[in-house]
Amino acid sequence: MSERRGVMIRELDRLYEDASYTAQTYFEAAKSADLWGKNVVFLPAVASAVASILVALGEPKQWGAIGAVAGAIAATAAFLGADRKASSLKDTARKFTVLRHAVRLERELSEGRKEEELEQALRGLRDQYDLIVSTNEIVSSRFFRKASKRLKGGVLKYDSDN
Repeated sequence: MSERRGVMIRELDRLYEDASYTAQTYFEAAKSADLWGKNVVFLPAVASAVASILVALGEPKQWGAIGAVAGAIAATAAFLGADRKASSLKDTARKFTVLRHAVRLERELSEGRKEEELEQALRGLRDQYDLIVSTNEIVSSRFFRKASKRLKGGVLKYDSDN
């Protein structure tokens, strides 16, 4: 294997790892955003219902004010689409997953390719990665730590990899 081919194969391996970690990071962020989005609508709605029942049962009228505020929070969150962020994060994670699969395929096919073809494929994949990165929001590093733990635990290991 030429030194140039070795460099390109190592870069494919790095790109595969980058896409794997980034996809998992965005999936972790999406799970958190989904939970937050549901809770910011559901919990205030429940609080509003409980406060309304308390007022109906003769408790102090202040419970009505609490119910109104909680209802306004739930309505605002639902109107603004509390689940939109989770959907956007999942979409980004899926893009990185598709890229990860494409990189893996190119890596598997690399042995039979001319160096020029391999370089062209690598540059195209790197451009795809850069495009995804440049058009999406950055997520907290705590999601990267969660993703890293899951990946090291084997979340992407397939039975056929053995």
